[in-house]
Amino acid sequence: MNRRLTIALITLLIILLSIISFAGLFVQNTKFMKNLVPEYKLGMDLEGYRTITVDVSDEEKTIYYDKDGNIVSSEDKDGTSEKVPVNKDEDLTKENYIKARDLIRARLSDLEIKEYLVRLDEENGSITVQIPEDDKTDIASQFLGTVGKFTIEDAETGEVLLDSSNVKKAQVGYNSLSSGTAIYLSIEFNKDSKEKLREISTTYVTTTDEEGKEVEKQVSLKIDGSTMLSTSFEDELTDGVLPISMGIATDNTTLNTYKQQTSNIAILINNGPLPLEYEDNQNRFIKSDLGLEDAIIPAIILAVIVIIGFIVLLIKYKKLGLFAIISYIGYVAILLLALRIFNIVITLEGICGIVASMILNYILLIYLLHELKKKDVAEYKIAFNKAILSVTLVLVPILIIGIVLCFAAWMPAFSFGTVVFWGIVIMMLYNISITKVLFLNK
Repeated sequence: MNRRLTIALITLLIILLSIISFAGLFVQNTKFMKNLVPEYKLGMDLEGYRTITVDVSDEEKTIYYDKDGNIVSSEDKDGTSEKVPVNKDEDLTKENYIKARDLIRARLSDLEIKEYLVRLDEENGSITVQIPEDDKTDIASQFLGTVGKFTIEDAETGEVLLDSSNVKKAQVGYNSLSSGTAIYLSIEFNKDSKEKLREISTTYVTTTDEEGKEVEKQVSLKIDGSTMLSTSFEDELTDGVLPISMGIATDNTTLNTYKQQTSNIAILINNGPLPLEYEDNQNRFIKSDLGLEDAIIPAIILAVIVIIGFIVLLIKYKKLGLFAIISYIGYVAILLLALRIFNIVITLEGICGIVASMILNYILLIYLLHELKKKDVAEYKIAFNKAILSVTLVLVPILIIGIVLCFAAWMPAFSFGTVVFWGIVIMMLYNISITKVLFLNK
């Protein structure tokens, strides 16, 4: 292919990628234009956050007794009642406070909330959570005060037959039907409870009495005393797995709704109940201290530095310097586009990672230009490959640090590490392909 045509095509490609990255890719969506490029996912230090505080409940509940002193679900005219605290004094311990905090952390993690902060007041058990404001925030806030005790009870007497302690795992299941997609909650019980489940499935069934009337004996599946489902069994459950139908979806919106609802129940069951009952104290949005005005001066300074860097490239390396500038703009555009597409959470530390990647790529270009300037055109390819290899050996330790930080639980470290990881990976792949073609076809 003609060298000029190659350069023109690559330049057009970089311009196109830059427009998409910096401006977006818009298509008509009913009356409005929709950007197909995802928005940046900003961390709580930049976007703000919801702060939610729950306190150990000091409320009381009423317990009803029949005339024989047995606990019943409702008031008995011949019985008695008494009010007792929902949290017993002996349960108000530091160990239970810590257990509640750790369980809330586990729930937030299972909800796939990437950034959260959980603080515990060990004196009174109060728990404060900071989470990003997004479509999962309201669900997460409900999880904080929900005890999450799962029980299977006799629908008539209220006798608890199985509970959360008997469960091994709960998960979302699917089944394709002619009428749509069936969503069900699959609850697998532990080894010691399989036989009990089998007995329940053969006891709570529909039978026929002496008069030929159907008699249905049911169980109730409850979360914190609220009935999810009351049913009897048609088949004997021998494998220790209880499937619970959550609905049939005929479109994606309904499917996602059922899926989310079922997943939320599974998270509660899998993590077990809170050791104490909590009540809401505070739930409000906290705006970030950093506003747009705070970013103007740093952005101007960065832009001035970049422009000065471009001028240096043009003056010192002439035509190769121009190609280096084109390459550099394309690299930044692809890096920012990748961060948006892969939903990388960007914190202040993440921004530092972006700047660090830009500096590293500039240094790499300077090194490549310096090595090529010393060689004849015939030796460009060999010189370029050697220079790339040398730079790669230097970047490997930084890449390893980035990979390690990708597994950090602390969001600032995670954000920085993830950005640096993608920055270096894209840097090497981009320069080996695009920059190399630009330089070798000058």
